[in-house]
Amino acid sequence: MVQRHELEFTANKCKDLLHQFKFLIDSPLVSFLVDNQWQFLEELGWAHYLLSLSDRDLSLIPDPKTFPITSDTPPSLAQFVRDCLSTYNSYPSVESKLPPGFVTLGMSPKKQHEVFRMGQAVKSIIERNQHISQVIDFGSGKGYLPEYIALTSPGIKVVGLDREAVNSVGGLQRNKLMEKLWLPLFRKQNNVNSLDFDKNKMNHYCPVTIELKEEHISEDFVQNISNISDGFVSANSNSMLVGLHACGDLTSLLLQTFLRCPQLKSIVAVGCCYHLITQKERTQSYMTDGPHKQKLSDPNSIHAFPTSKFLQQSPIYFTRNALNLASQAPERMSSSQSLPAKNLFFRAVFQVLLRDQFDTVPACNVGHSASTASSFQDYCTAAFKKLKLNDVADSVIESCYERFNDGSTERRLYIFHQLRILLARVIESLILIDRMLFLLDNEIEPSVLGLFDPVVSPRCYVLVAEKS
Repeated sequence: MVQRHELEFTANKCKDLLHQFKFLIDSPLVSFLVDNQWQFLEELGWAHYLLSLSDRDLSLIPDPKTFPITSDTPPSLAQFVRDCLSTYNSYPSVESKLPPGFVTLGMSPKKQHEVFRMGQAVKSIIERNQHISQVIDFGSGKGYLPEYIALTSPGIKVVGLDREAVNSVGGLQRNKLMEKLWLPLFRKQNNVNSLDFDKNKMNHYCPVTIELKEEHISEDFVQNISNISDGFVSANSNSMLVGLHACGDLTSLLLQTFLRCPQLKSIVAVGCCYHLITQKERTQSYMTDGPHKQKLSDPNSIHAFPTSKFLQQSPIYFTRNALNLASQAPERMSSSQSLPAKNLFFRAVFQVLLRDQFDTVPACNVGHSASTASSFQDYCTAAFKKLKLNDVADSVIESCYERFNDGSTERRLYIFHQLRILLARVIESLILIDRMLFLLDNEIEPSVLGLFDPVVSPRCYVLVAEKS
């Protein structure tokens, strides 16, 4: 059972870490050279040790569990790593493998992993609480998850809601084919005689096109879904709300919906795209200039971060850099055992070139057009074209690059980048804690599980809650 005081303690620890290491979070890598960000690590006494690490050790830095701590590691750096890990290592993990014969029609290995584990989580709640008779999956996409739930939980009606009509139509077509492939496996696994089995009791899935908005959050939510699905689901039956990788604010919207609608008895939600969440206040540190401005539809919205009373009393406001950092994949990066791509270094040098050659440094997003460049010259050509700036002489470009092309400068940039990623899960954990505290504020017992392998699916934490 989750304890409020433990969540509040961890929330404060997250906030302290984010405040103490704000320079790591809010120092954009494009300005690494311009702002001499390496000085921060020198002042902490970490620079010499980090420069002594091998390429392999540097590749392991983003994940606190694999960070190369030795007797030579500066004590303050070792403590920083342990503190980062302590903000989220209490979430229990789920271990399960795809069963033989799992029907994977059209699914990538990542999607197979997610659909199976999420589907099993939903199924376990249905089996434990047999009063649930229907599942509403928001953001169902092509219908992989809702059709899996429908096929593995006979008698349960599942409606998949997605804002793209093409997904709803495609999901229905795919479901007919999946039923033919799944039926033999289902009979075998459940030892069902084909003569005694009515397949119409097995697959109850209906895709519907709708975009969830704040006005949909009401006690009549299930009634509204019943109406738009032409009565496929009952307006009065106990239901479960599901969201697999509910983007941005959608997870908070689902929580609000879950609380307000009496027919919704449980919720299983995995969030993602933290860079798209809305926050309650606009502050100077939160906003950025230029094309990177955070889009805020309504900062006073009921679903805006933070939602819990505890964090609203002493709020923290994330910058765009912080929210982008929360969307990174530490475990996947460490498991690849490789350092960042060369274009990261190119971008930092390019910022120096912009500063030196233009009276006003434009707020710019170079984008993907230059990311595949094999040389700094090619990178600059693509970047100038993207930004609609006049070209700079080749000799000037070459001279700028050679100022930093000494090997050690590039390595320092990569070290700084790897260290920043250590804080990704800290930011994500604070967002998750806010959502759990919000449910506790409303007398609902929540839990968070590490549902997916974070290397396979980086947004791996599922929030589960049930009404008593």
